Amino acid sequence: MLQKGYQQASDLLLIFGLFFLSNVSAFIAVLWLIPEFVFFEFVFWLMLTALSVWILNKNGLLSNLFENLKKNWFILPFLIFSGFSIFWSVYREISFYRWSILLFTIITGGYIGLRQNIQQIIKILSFFGVCILFLSAVLVFFAPRIGVMNYYIIQGAWKGVYWHKNHMGLIAAFINILFLLNVVYSSQSGRGGILPWGLLYFISLLIVYETDSAAAYITTILLHGAVLLALILLKFRERIHRYHYLIFLTIIIFVSLILYMNIDRFIGIFNRNTTLTGRVPMWTHLFDTYVSRRPLLGYGFNAFWYLESHRVEMQQAAGYPDPIVIADNGFIDLLVNTGYSGLVLFSIFYFGAWWHSLKYASKAKDINGVFPALLMFYTLLANISWSLLFENESFIMLIMISVLFSISRNTPINFEG
Repeated sequence: MLQKGYQQASDLLLIFGLFFLSNVSAFIAVLWLIPEFVFFEFVFWLMLTALSVWILNKNGLLSNLFENLKKNWFILPFLIFSGFSIFWSVYREISFYRWSILLFTIITGGYIGLRQNIQQIIKILSFFGVCILFLSAVLVFFAPRIGVMNYYIIQGAWKGVYWHKNHMGLIAAFINILFLLNVVYSSQSGRGGILPWGLLYFISLLIVYETDSAAAYITTILLHGAVLLALILLKFRERIHRYHYLIFLTIIIFVSLILYMNIDRFIGIFNRNTTLTGRVPMWTHLFDTYVSRRPLLGYGFNAFWYLESHRVEMQQAAGYPDPIVIADNGFIDLLVNTGYSGLVLFSIFYFGAWWHSLKYASKAKDINGVFPALLMFYTLLANISWSLLFENESFIMLIMISVLFSISRNTPINFEG
């Protein structure tokens, strides 16, 4: 019993370490552009990946890892292609480093998915979210020069432990939904925990608000709508017929058209405009100047923004006060770095993840079973105006892989110690 408890504790410590490491490059400043940090991050990833493989091998579970990788084969084409992109990369060392971390992310994500079921992943992520919000609040109140943005047109927005308010806002929005799922599950299961999770839910909602991130606001609102829809489907699934889905789809299309025709007013609610705070002109220049030069293969996996000349040139073209370091769109960043070929191969993985998640959600018996689909919806929303698909962190990719391996395994796996 003592040995089993030790194994569980060490396993949780490893998972927390992986969650922290997959976020650390997005903490405080643009650390991922500093060569010395790149080296140390690589070393820590290598160590935690080796430890994960050692534990799997010790328990005779490496075969399970390969078996589940076969089931989720749709990640392999992009992994292989992004690896080959090292040979034509504009910064080969960086492409190798980032590709290695992608490989480490897949292995360690597989480890988490094999070890934990969906309910356990939600719980661990929730407690990790508590740590992120707590540390962010400490910085905001006790070290505001670090935790609060004081930057040209951005004044007073909370960024907490992250380097930018949009990153903090979108991560807080994700954590907020995790807390909401815990509230709902506690209510559905009749177990305790509604009050503490409810309190954390409102605190996280306040933090989302204080980040002053329109992307986080819209993402939070739409995710709440998705949770409400999931609850309706769970409760009335047996009574819902095809024409109900047709009616719902018609309403969605109608509302989307109304919003599109009044897009200025809608975005104006969040004190923004249709240029998405200058993103649209920047994207136009990025396509016309850079994507058009290397449309098929791109500039090498995650290499584009590591060149100072690219950052400064984009800054001048967009009229921004500082060099631009990301495209503020996860899919565009993938396109720039791996070209249309890489974007298509990533789409195979992305749609495969959507399909498995929706298939799993269709058999859900409680709100936790809908989490994989909610996660995919979040990745879609969050990457429209920010880059959370492995550009300056690997947290979201790690969660996606963990969830995929968890829902695709045949039977629960228990560690013997």
